[in-house]
Amino acid sequence: MIAGTAPVFLTSFITSQGLFLAKVCARGDGGFAAGDHRRLRGTRTSWCRACPWAPSSKARDQMTALNQANLGSLSIPVPSYDRSQVTVGIVHFGVGGFHRAHQAMYIDQLMEQGKALDWGICGVGVMPFDLKMKEAMQSQDCLYTLVEKAPDGSWEPRIIGSIVQYLYAPDDPDAVIEKMADPATRIVSLTVTEGGYNFHPVTGEFDDTNPAVQADLAPGAVPATTFGLITEALVRRRSRGIEPFTVMSCDNIQGNGHMAQEVFAAFARLRDPELGEWVEGKRSFPNSMVDRITPVTTDEDRAQISERFGVEDAWPVVCEPFTQWALEDKFTAGRPPLEDVGVQVVPDVDAVRADETAAAERESPGAVLFRLSRRLPAGPRGRAGSVVRQLPARLHESRSYADPGPGAGHRSRRVQAAAHRAILQRRRSGTRSLGSAPRARSAFRRGWFRSSERILPLVGM
Repeated sequence: MIAGTAPVFLTSFITSQGLFLAKVCARGDGGFAAGDHRRLRGTRTSWCRACPWAPSSKARDQMTALNQANLGSLSIPVPSYDRSQVTVGIVHFGVGGFHRAHQAMYIDQLMEQGKALDWGICGVGVMPFDLKMKEAMQSQDCLYTLVEKAPDGSWEPRIIGSIVQYLYAPDDPDAVIEKMADPATRIVSLTVTEGGYNFHPVTGEFDDTNPAVQADLAPGAVPATTFGLITEALVRRRSRGIEPFTVMSCDNIQGNGHMAQEVFAAFARLRDPELGEWVEGKRSFPNSMVDRITPVTTDEDRAQISERFGVEDAWPVVCEPFTQWALEDKFTAGRPPLEDVGVQVVPDVDAVRADETAAAERESPGAVLFRLSRRLPAGPRGRAGSVVRQLPARLHESRSYADPGPGAGHRSRRVQAAAHRAILQRRRSGTRSLGSAPRARSAFRRGWFRSSERILPLVGM
């Protein structure tokens, strides 16, 4: 006890969320007043403001604003490369959470190796809701915090610096077009979601009745859509004798490169039939296969990142540790050495997809459920054998069932629904595929019923 202060009691208790330590002031009545404690969970800390050991309000308010000048004041990993030496080589449409957790992260890793400094990213916003991203990025010198949240509750933060410019097209469409027409720009990439490709919901063809598309096609119109802006940039490059850039779709759509080529050729054909044929004939639309669960950033994410790491970030990104990118090696004007940071740069993305599908088909249903719940890849780690021998304990104890962890809602919808669909396809052979091991068969049944309770409503069953 400290002289002149009330007695202090230290207690600990276990809850479903983990171990909590509570330091409580006794205010003479021997009771525990609400809020009179310090609570610890991982590295998160919250103090009772009335307690004498709590930091002052001034200290609590001393968060470091994220910008280039303040990088040296942060205690988390920041870019070690000189961002003033980074030049734009990629223009990206659709700077959201996934792009910043995926493509921009890979480019940042290359720059950390002293490579790809001429492949900096210029983000472009087209839609009205992109105005908030413009404000966040420009106020922070295009820096942001990327936090990987692991299922065990650990957080791995890093400041990403590969985006070096952000343009909001409605403010200055010509600046966006000229940025793409610049010979230094060799890739224009997209994460605009499936709806951004403007397919008609009934015919499946490019929807030329879309009012925004019609406005872009009017004589003398200033482009406002992604199609109009990119097509005009290609026209200017062509007229200036500059090689066309590669249009690289990073949306999670099978055959995304083919889709991008189809819609841009369709738009160009509406503008000029000969231009459409030129776009369609260019081998500059690589397919890719991407994966990383990236939940929408919430106010709680912002608050926790500030509290844990002392950084004030207007729009951080949270994601899972798992990431995958398979990319077709089909570029007209060069590309970054993405294979140096784990990207599968391959001649045929469909072959990679087929290999993974074949590996998954060879798995037992119990192993599928276990692998998908733990975000393990298809293949030896996900097949029967050693994994199935671990099912009894792991299916029962796995955090993925007791507590889905960070981004739980988003993670549950994608991972559990995928597991359910995979097992439904082979349900008839389910327990038979586990052999005669009673514990494995029992574990599969437990996992199936436990998962089904959550999954069935998600998949409309």
